[in-house]
Amino acid sequence: MLASIRLRGVAVAALLLSAISGAFAEGPITAKPEEVGFSSAGLARIDAYLKNEIATDKIPGAIMMIQRNGKTAYFNSFGVRDPATKAPMTPDTIFRIYSMSKPVTTVAAMMLVEEGRLQLDEPLSKYIPAFADVKVGVEKKGEDGKIGLDLVPVRRPITIQDLMRHTSGLTYGFFGEGAVKKLYVEANLGEGDPDSALFAERLAAIGSDRLMLAVRALVATAVEAL
Repeated sequence: MLASIRLRGVAVAALLLSAISGAFAEGPITAKPEEVGFSSAGLARIDAYLKNEIATDKIPGAIMMIQRNGKTAYFNSFGVRDPATKAPMTPDTIFRIYSMSKPVTTVAAMMLVEEGRLQLDEPLSKYIPAFADVKVGVEKKGEDGKIGLDLVPVRRPITIQDLMRHTSGLTYGFFGEGAVKKLYVEANLGEGDPDSALFAERLAAIGSDRLMLAVRALVATAVEAL
């Protein structure tokens, strides 16, 4: 009897997994766009845009979903998920998502804000003093025609909110070819496998910082101070 019950349980579990997989493969049930405050004609332009991105080889494929008030107004898949095999993009395609530590860190920071232990308009330098005197890099062409970099004072301090919404002026050292990128390379920021606090100090010394590490250091410093 016990074995029979177990077998039934396995069968039910397998049936549920099959149903769930089928639901993912087919995609969510969509409502009429107008029912959730969208325009059918407006959403149709998304199709044209993404198809053009694929046709011009900017992306191999995409999946787009728009929801409002718990209802799906738009869902569609385009192109291929593997350019080599030409396997089509399907609703159950699995993607690797980068930079997910940013929303997790921001949620931790917002919990501190909710508890009154952190304020969005506070200057970053309150928690990481090295950012009290950062500069802004302004590229200028010299008389010899070469591009130089002037470090000028900031118009206002970097705030906690700036870090969260990417308006701090901080950048990544591995993107671009400008004068700021050159400073990152010359500073040898990753030498010795530094922790977040040391990395932030090094970056502040050249006038800019990598957003995620600054927020992480900020939250860590705030928590340690509690």
